[in-house]
Amino acid sequence: MSPQEAAALLNLDLEADLEEQIEHVVFELKQKIYRQLDQLLLYPKWFKELDKIDRATRVLAIKWSSTKQNATALKSAQIEVIDQQLPMLAFFNQYQLQRKAMALQFQRGVEPQVLTEILKEWYALQEQYLAYWSQMQLTSVESQLTAQFDPQVIFLTLQELKEKGVLYAKDLSNTEIPAQLQAYIAWAQKLWSRLQAN
Repeated sequence: MSPQEAAALLNLDLEADLEEQIEHVVFELKQKIYRQLDQLLLYPKWFKELDKIDRATRVLAIKWSSTKQNATALKSAQIEVIDQQLPMLAFFNQYQLQRKAMALQFQRGVEPQVLTEILKEWYALQEQYLAYWSQMQLTSVESQLTAQFDPQVIFLTLQELKEKGVLYAKDLSNTEIPAQLQAYIAWAQKLWSRLQAN
């Protein structure tokens, strides 16, 4: 790939400040990814986008100024396995804490390779998370793969169930699962099934 091809790939102007333009390209992609962190089916597309930016920056000899910051972001983004035996509320809270920490590191990262590694770690954690919810048996509940759920609503629902003594997934029965939680679990199961099929 020539510098002209690399610039065309990212829609850059070779006459202007390349580093500033690439930072803008990376920033725009990071914002798009951040808004859709839970949409795991989009990750292959994002990995390709980050790889495209990485290849173009190498051809254009762009030096990332914050290599130390990137190394810190990558080290901080290392995930911990969430205990699959935790009660639902504790499991959900651990996931949300890790999501918050990962999102912060992702926003701090700059270099495409580091962002890719952070996303791979996050993808692995989400697989654990979806596997947990996929253990439950639901009657046919429809949910779209693109559905969005408010974490606060899920938290409050799990909190109410905890107060009623329903702590673990095995304690749920189809008649007592609140509708919002049913939709959430159905979404998790549908996404889990799609990931397993790929």
